[in-house]
Order: sequence, then structure tokens, then C-alpha cells
Amino acid sequence: MDGDFPFLPPEIIRNILKRLPVKSLMRFQCVSRGWRILFKTESFISDHLDHSNHQNPCLLVKDFEIEDDPSNMYCLDSEMQVWEFQNPPWLGYLKQGRILGSSNGLLCVKHDASPHFLLVWNPAIREVRVVPETNIGKDGFYNLIEFGFSPIINDYKIVIGYFPFDHADVSTVQVYSLRSGSWKEKKIRLIDTGGVTSPGVTVNGVMFCWGYKYGEDGFENVIVSFDLAVEEFTVTPAPQLHKHSGFAVYEEKLALVSWMIEDSTHSVIDLWVMEEGVGASGEIWSWTKKYSINPYPCFLSPMTIWRNEIVSFSIGKPESAVVFLNPTTKKTWKFAIGKYGFKEWIFNYAESLVPVGGMISSTNFL
Repeated sequence: MDGDFPFLPPEIIRNILKRLPVKSLMRFQCVSRGWRILFKTESFISDHLDHSNHQNPCLLVKDFEIEDDPSNMYCLDSEMQVWEFQNPPWLGYLKQGRILGSSNGLLCVKHDASPHFLLVWNPAIREVRVVPETNIGKDGFYNLIEFGFSPIINDYKIVIGYFPFDHADVSTVQVYSLRSGSWKEKKIRLIDTGGVTSPGVTVNGVMFCWGYKYGEDGFENVIVSFDLAVEEFTVTPAPQLHKHSGFAVYEEKLALVSWMIEDSTHSVIDLWVMEEGVGASGEIWSWTKKYSINPYPCFLSPMTIWRNEIVSFSIGKPESAVVFLNPTTKKTWKFAIGKYGFKEWIFNYAESLVPVGGMISSTNFL
């Protein structure tokens, strides 16, 4: 009405704010004390993250280390715009380090040559936590190291394990909790498997990676899962796969992308999806081959699934590229990401306000 002070209900303001990029929210902290407090509440962080995951999922791409590239890290957003990480903290560390995993806007970075073995980093709010050293990581004796999130306990965890290939009855696993800020060591016994290796993927709070079962004919691939909430391992059979296979997430379910090279010039790709079973709780697992793509006329190395498309490296003529393959329509398209042809790794990524409880590298978001 004429003369009334402009007013928006708090729920409408909140609904507008959750749709904004993190950079804008960091600026708007100075608008009022109420907004500054709101942006730090778990409910708003969760709402903003949910919107970011579903409306603007991004693809994080890391080139191999190049001397004249300041960060060698790029993001492809849902608008198909590529932007580069600007002046990231711990630049030398991140440039030479390896990204272990990406979860809800947090990145876990490993650097074997540094005294700071692991970092947890939120690039959007420019916050970094230095993870305390652990004996397994310090000595370098490990063959499992993964990063993931459990929605049941609302906690992020790093899992490092040493599983010797000598039929040992007991293996050592160390679990770092971002919420508690400390490591916990566990002695566990995996039945029917001789070893566990990275890399893997975390789906609905359960971490999955490859294991190897001893048999009369040698090694047989099995899937090892680790429930982050109850911290228990389970070993289950794997479907019949091609020579190369990697874990991914498809329609919020565990997926396996399996591929092989035919005649050194064509790639065959299968997509398997797990329809039942959630980690260590003991359900029966059922695998379904959703799609088979045969053949694609070049050498593809699938890395992840983004917006329900398989993202791969294409290596060879006419040039190296990132290839997006739709398993439903079987259509493919290429996109140039970064400055260089070959990529070191690709992750799903979404901007978030999730804190890591560490130091702020810079307060200048303007």
C-alpha cells in the first residue's frame, strides 16, 4: 500500500538467498547481523547446498602440473561456462597435490612430499583445514585412502587403510572425522579378500572401492564397502566387467563404468547400476547393465558421471579432449576445458557454504 515500508517475509528472503552464489553471500554478510548468522546455520547451509547440487552442478577439472599455469584447476558450470580458480590458498601445495575426493563443495587434497600430508579445502569460502598427521600416511604405507560424507551422522571422514597382500588376518584402518578433528585407529579383519585399493566413490554415506579375492585361478575382483556411520566393512561380488572399470554415481545410485579398447581405435563402454543394497547393513545387492555403447571411434577413458552423462578423456587424433557421452541417446559431444589437452582428474563439484573449521585464506571476496 502507498506509504508502507517495503517488506518481504523472512521465508521469501531465505528462498531468494539460497539461490545465490557463495561469492554473493560472502559479500552480503555485512548487510545485517541476522544475515551473517543465517549463512552459518546448518539448515541454511543444507538448503543452499541442495539447491546448488540440483540446479548448478559443476565439473571440476585438474590439468597436469604446468609451470606457467597459476592453478591448473577449472570448473564447468551448468551454463557450460568455464571459470578458473583464482589465487587458491596453499597454491604450491594444491598445484602439486592430488585431489582425493570431492563432496558437498569440500575437496580433500593429498601431497606425499609435504609435511602436511592432507588438507580439506572449501574453495568457495576459501577455508582450509590442515589434517593432523597419521602414522600410516606419514610412513607412506597404505593402499586405501578415501574421502566421503555420511548424511546419517552429518560428518565428513577420511579413511586410510593398509591391507597387506599376504593373507594377514588383521589390517589397520585409520578414520579421520572432520566433526571431531581427530583420528581413530581400528583393527579390522576382512573375510574373503586379500587387498583393497583406491580410488573409489561414496554414495549415501557408504564408501566403495575395489578389493581382490584369492581364488584357484588367481585374483578375482570384489567390491569392498565401508559404512561411514557405523565404520564397518562388507565384501560383495562384482558383475562381469570389461578389463577397466571405475566407480561413479548415476541417478543417486552406485554405478560402475566399464570399458575396453577394440583394435586400438575403438572403445566399448558399459554402464552398470546397483539397484539394491546399502553398504554394511547386509541387503542383497542386484546389478543391472543399464547401457552398452559400442563402439566409439577413439580411445576413451571414463572418469565420472555428470548430469547423467559419462565424462571421459579422449586421447588420440585429431586431439585430446573431454568427451561427454549420453548413455540414453548414445550421442556424444566434446568440450574444451582448461588450457591443455590431457587432464589429471575430473570430479563432480558444487559450491557450498560448508565450513571445514580451519583457517580463512583471505577475507577479500569483493
